[in-house]
Amino acid sequence: MKHFLLICLTFFTFAPLHAQLSVGAKAGGTFTHRQAAGGGGNEWRSSYHAGLALNVYLAEFSFGGFAVQPEILYNQKKADGLQLGYVEVPLGIIYLLNFGNVIPYVCVAPYYAFLASERDDRSEGSADGYAKSDYGVKFGGGVELRYFQLSASYSKGMSNVAKGSGLSFRNISTEISLAYFFLR
Repeated sequence: MKHFLLICLTFFTFAPLHAQLSVGAKAGGTFTHRQAAGGGGNEWRSSYHAGLALNVYLAEFSFGGFAVQPEILYNQKKADGLQLGYVEVPLGIIYLLNFGNVIPYVCVAPYYAFLASERDDRSEGSADGYAKSDYGVKFGGGVELRYFQLSASYSKGMSNVAKGSGLSFRNISTEISLAYFFLR
């Protein structure tokens, strides 16, 4: 219940602002690996993410402006037979440059995610040894073209998602996304 309240609070905090508001769907590829303690890691694995995005344009200047983009995404992260599915709530802080119909931007987005599904295909362990939440920060950029937004980001988890058995690793991912804003 507290996760549902956090999601609602994130989305509806910005609704009363007198600013330009857009709502859209977002999906794309996630390329993940987990960084083990001591810097070791494993190969990158591909998966997907999908969800909703809310874009709130806060301040506009002749050359650009600022926006806030909270999202609710289901983000599946895979590594070595392990699949962890998270409901992720990033809060993007965006700086946009205005070039008419083409609007490039850069973004930083702290995020909180809670574990929604888990599966471990490896014979030596089970998936119940993983933390029920993760948090971190995303850095990225992209371009807006009318109703579409194409973006790429690098996500660095800051929490140890392995619990027990002396394991320690963090989620690291690169994401490529396409969003379509159907309400403007």
